[in-house]
Amino acid sequence: ACGPLCFGFFWYKIMAQGNKKLGPAKKSAGQKKKHLTKSKKVTKGRKEYSAKGRKANAAKEKAATTKAINVKNETAVSARAVGAGDRFFLTDLTDKGKKKLNEMERERNKKEDRATKLSDKLRDQLRKLGRDV
Repeated sequence: ACGPLCFGFFWYKIMAQGNKKLGPAKKSAGQKKKHLTKSKKVTKGRKEYSAKGRKANAAKEKAATTKAINVKNETAVSARAVGAGDRFFLTDLTDKGKKKLNEMERERNKKEDRATKLSDKLRDQLRKLGRDV
């Protein structure tokens, strides 16, 4: 009667090499630092750079002008709302905004419809001339 590692006539011996798996090698401090560098951002299209000099000053002036106009408009609207003496509801503004959007959409659709009608007219004329389109 052999032991647990005896099968028939053969003895099997467990060898030290198979017991432990090697993990990844330890990285040095320099190697860790190397991989910490920031990866580049991949962007589509042209690169944008902030303006310098004269253009930067012009952009700042434009922003300041816009801000001043917005403040003036806000004061005018709030004065009108308060001066009305009645309550001022946000729904009034949203309704006006929706109406304006609908109006703009109608205008856009008109232009698009005109363009399609024109192309249809041109196609019909070409068919009359005998050219297939």
